[in-house]
This record gives sequence, C-alpha cells and structure tokens, in this order.
Amino acid sequence: MAELADKYTTDPTGSWITNIPYSDYIRPCTPGGKCVVANISPSASGESNSEVINTEIDKLSVFGGGTLVIPEGAYKITSVELKSNVTLFISKGAKLVALSYDEKADLKKNDTPDHISDGVIFANNAENIRITGGGIICGSGISYTDEPKNEAPLYALKEFNTYKRVIEARNRIRFGKQNCKRSYLMLIKNCKNVIIDDVVLNESAFWTLVINGCENVDINHIVIDNHMHVANTDGIDILFSRNVNIDTCFIATADDGICLKPVNGEIKDVNVSNCIVSSCANCFKIGTETAFDISDIRVRNCKFFMPQNMTYGYSGIAVESADGSNVSNVEISDIFMDGISSPILVWLGKRLRHGNFKIGSVKNIKISNVTAVNTELPSAVTGCRDDEKIYPVEGVVLENISAVYRDTNEALDINYDVPEWSMDDYPDIVRISHIYKESHENSDYWDLPCYGIFIRYTKDVDYSGYSCEPRKCNERSFEYVKNE
Repeated sequence: MAELADKYTTDPTGSWITNIPYSDYIRPCTPGGKCVVANISPSASGESNSEVINTEIDKLSVFGGGTLVIPEGAYKITSVELKSNVTLFISKGAKLVALSYDEKADLKKNDTPDHISDGVIFANNAENIRITGGGIICGSGISYTDEPKNEAPLYALKEFNTYKRVIEARNRIRFGKQNCKRSYLMLIKNCKNVIIDDVVLNESAFWTLVINGCENVDINHIVIDNHMHVANTDGIDILFSRNVNIDTCFIATADDGICLKPVNGEIKDVNVSNCIVSSCANCFKIGTETAFDISDIRVRNCKFFMPQNMTYGYSGIAVESADGSNVSNVEISDIFMDGISSPILVWLGKRLRHGNFKIGSVKNIKISNVTAVNTELPSAVTGCRDDEKIYPVEGVVLENISAVYRDTNEALDINYDVPEWSMDDYPDIVRISHIYKESHENSDYWDLPCYGIFIRYTKDVDYSGYSCEPRKCNERSFEYVKNE
C-alpha cells in the first residue's frame, strides 16, 4: 500500500485533490416516502431559494415529516434549517451554494438580513433527520480568505529541519479575512437520530461538519472535498455527543480530518472506520479543545496520506488533553499512513482554557497495527510537570507499530535538553520542543533528540512494539526517555 500518496493527484498549486473516487463513496440514491420537490431556481437569489426550502421543510415537519428533494442544478442559498422527521434529499447533479464573502457583504450594505445561522445547513433540537441524495453542498470558502504568502506546493524538504518545515507550511495557509465571520458548512446541534450519507461537502469556509450535543448519529459514505490550504477547515468535528458512528468517508481538508473536541460536554462512544483522510494538520485527533471527559473511542481500518510527496501537517493519530479532560479507553487499530509527518502523538498538557484549573488525565490508550511510510518526525507520548508535580500519561500500549522515514538529508537543530514550556501551549508534535515568541517566524523550534519515539512523564507505557527505520544519514538515538 506504499503507493497511497502517489495514487491521488492535485492541481498545480497542491490545493485540491483532483481524482477523488466519488463513486466509491457516493451511492445511487432514490428519495422515498412522502416527497416534495423544492420550487427553486438557479437564477434566484440565495434569500429567495432559502425561503422556499425552509418553508417546505416547515410544512413537512408540521404534517408528520417527509422528504424535500432538491432537483438538478446549482442554487444559491443563505441558510437552510432542517426540522424533525424531514429528509433533505440533494439529488445527484444538484448543488447548494453558500453566499460568497462579497455577496454577504452586499446584503449587509443593503440592511438585508442574510438569515445565516452558524451553519449553511443547520439543525437544532430536531430528531429523525437525514441529509442525503448524492448532491453537493458548497461553502464558497476561498472567498472568505486572503491570499497566502506562497501558493507553490510544499514538497518534501531536501534537508529536513523542523523550523523550516513549520514556517514553509504556514506560508501556504489562506487565513480568514480580518473581522470576517466564517460559517460552518453544516451544524447539527442538540439533535437525536441523525443520518448524513451520500453527500459531498465542498469548499467549506470554516469547520465543515459539526455534531454538537447530539445522540445517535450515523455519518457514512460522504466525501469532504475542501481546499487544502484554507485555515480552520476541519473535516468532521464531534463536540459534546454520544453514540456517533463515522464509516466509509473520504476527507480531504486543510485542518484536522476527524476531530473530537469535548469543549462543552462529555463525548462518549464514537466509532470511526473505513475512512481515507488527507489532512494538512492531524488526520484523527482528540483535542485540542478538551474541557470535558472523553471515553470509549474506537478507530479502525483507516488510511491517512499526503499526496504526491507533499509535506504538511503534524500527526496521523493525536490523542490530547490540554484543558482538563480525562481521556480514557481509546482503541485505534489497523491504520496505514503515507507521507504523514509523525505517526502518533499522545499529549497531557496544562494549557487549561475554557475555565478549567485542573490538569486532566490520559489513560488506557491502545494503538496497534499501524504502518507508516514516508514519515519525517518521531512519535511522542508525553505528560507534564506543574509546580514540581508530575502528571503522567498512563496505560498506553503501542503494539505492532512500524514507521519508516522519507529518506531525505537532515539539517537538524537538535535540543538535547527538551524544554517544557510548550505543555501550557497548543499541543502538536512540532511544539514539544518549542518556545513561542510573538509569531511563529520569531519562535524557536528545535528538532527532537531521537528519531523513533519521545517518552516523557509516563507510567505503564509499553512501546516495545514500536519500530522505526530512520533516514540513512541519521545520527540520533531511537528513543528519548524522561520520567522524573
């Protein structure tokens, strides 16, 4: 499977994956039950189309439910709110297109309410809802961002250095315009019994698919096709929810691919399987916003990659508690990675945002059967120290893990006495050896003193099943261990 990164091609800027196999994910769909076809027009305004759609959804919900069909064609919308017992069926060949930055600005100039809630597609306090059909929802995301400093693709450095890699990757990011509110593409909030399947989510301006305060959610056979350099475009974000299943999805995005963020409540019972993820951040991540507990998480049989020898991102698997969360009972297995910078990061830190004043815990994490090729950085399992007290990561098993470096040269700036300032900062693999100074360009980023695995402040951590083949020019040791 080492050809995974070569299988997918990009446009000349490296911003879009051009050969996503949509037919492998989006199945033929037929609307069923009580159906109404939305009387909308490609030439109508977003306000007009949304008013028609929302009126029909309200009628269906009031009279026992049914399916609203979006026919073939491209339609501007402001915001669509789904109600209980209603299916939004976006037909194959249909495309719902969010207002662009300029179109939203024009509405504001004319004092016209845009009716855009937090999501272009939105549901709140609904149950038995579904979004399906084979069509596309587009967020017009690029229009909400500024040009990057450098639009050229970032290919693997001929001489790897952490600082250079970080800065060069940041130079490609399209950050949001100043004072610009970017909407989620889809926000499902406080809902029960939700199905999202056979739909393409395209060009999000911010987080793409957000599940917040929900129970019994099935997300399957979807494609997320985002610009690979638009900042903050997470693929799937799970907040305060339970019993969420994510299966057979293709996700290409700039920020975290599948991300669990217990910022406003506990997350419990999440299953992820059979997904392919290309992310310029972390492919699967617990964190960073981690104020409440998270437990019983299972990830299996997934593939993570960066296309065509490009170099971005942080970890394939990141399990983090930065703001007081107790993270426990996480099982991740049967993962293949190609071109991902670091295979694994397990982090217990002391950032403590969101009103928390107590360091959390990370316990009972098992990661097994992982093959990673063309890596660039070691993996890490690290707890933290605060007021001379150690807060260890506990009960981690790394079993049958194989990592092989991309064989470039090195121009490393190694710090053999790794500082701990980063543990009250943002967690990612490149910031374990890092001091932030006003900007990333002015900050200190060091290379770690090991090529295989970095172990600090841990208890009952078994990494005997972790093997790593370094670059041929390597002069570092396999491991770094500090537990006192």
